[in-house]
Amino acid sequence: MTTPLTIAYSDVYLDWMLGAGDGEHPTDPVRAQLATERLLARFGRAGSSAAVDGGVRVLDPLGVPVERARAAIESIHDAAYVARVIDDGVSGEWLGERPELGLTALAMFAGTMALVDELVAGRARVGFNPQGAKHHAARDRSAGFCVFNDMAWAALELERKGLRPLYLDWDIHAGDGVQHLLADTAIPTLSIHGHSTYPFDPATIDVAAAGEGRRHTRHDPARAIYNWGLNVGDGDEHLLWALEEARAVIDAHQPGVILLAAGADGLVGSPLGTGAYTQAGFVAAAGVVAELAARHSEGRVLVGGAGGYQPRTETPRAWANVVGVLHAGLDAAVNLGAEAVTR
Repeated sequence: MTTPLTIAYSDVYLDWMLGAGDGEHPTDPVRAQLATERLLARFGRAGSSAAVDGGVRVLDPLGVPVERARAAIESIHDAAYVARVIDDGVSGEWLGERPELGLTALAMFAGTMALVDELVAGRARVGFNPQGAKHHAARDRSAGFCVFNDMAWAALELERKGLRPLYLDWDIHAGDGVQHLLADTAIPTLSIHGHSTYPFDPATIDVAAAGEGRRHTRHDPARAIYNWGLNVGDGDEHLLWALEEARAVIDAHQPGVILLAAGADGLVGSPLGTGAYTQAGFVAAAGVVAELAARHSEGRVLVGGAGGYQPRTETPRAWANVVGVLHAGLDAAVNLGAEAVTR
């Protein structure tokens, strides 16, 4: 029997209204709802007569006890910082005191926790948290719309459980927070990103090469840190070039689970991106990851949505395409790819 696709989602995600909370912030959480709906429409609900390829199980992140989620957050973040966000409702990502957003940040983190539990127990093979992969968050501060770094915690937890995690990030903005939080571990971090856009972190780009507008790498193999800095306007060809280079790193590390930050903000037309990727490019990239996961990790992939600023159209479509390919294999790449290109 095919293992269902497992998604962590709750309508509490829709409370994630940053900035002034008036809907004008570029992060619109409706993207999470729409991506989940697309995947349910494509594969059906697990256990129903409409289920295809095992169907979809939707886990409620609110099922993770608040005390457990908070303890996990405090294991990766400074306790005083966590208290400011959860108890005081204060963060640099929104205005004023908004305790409901602190609890939403906790719920999104808990969604990733629930998926890790399922992966470890063998009840899930592909897990997707559309509001996961808050990859810029640092130990004692938020950054880049990211408050709690769920992927860094997940990598450490999966390592503790013996699953040999590897982190891969193709958001157009470098996965700097995850890299820094895991820098003193043996967990590989791989980031494919634009070098001339936020966060401009010298640990993730070659500053001289970026200043000259040159495509480049910024690797530290001794610490299992790998970065590919792409140029403004680089499209599918260069995304896939970097991913082919990453393939050798992944093959060498032979991960037991791949953590993927599947940011869609490198798409053509993205208001906060410098890439020119297409839906077909993301489908092809997902096919590479699916192949690597089948080879090394029995298909285990934990996916977080990361960035995406075309919330009602291209972002949920990209996430559904990528997750669909990872769940159903390369045959789904043809079907979802055709849908992405023609609709």
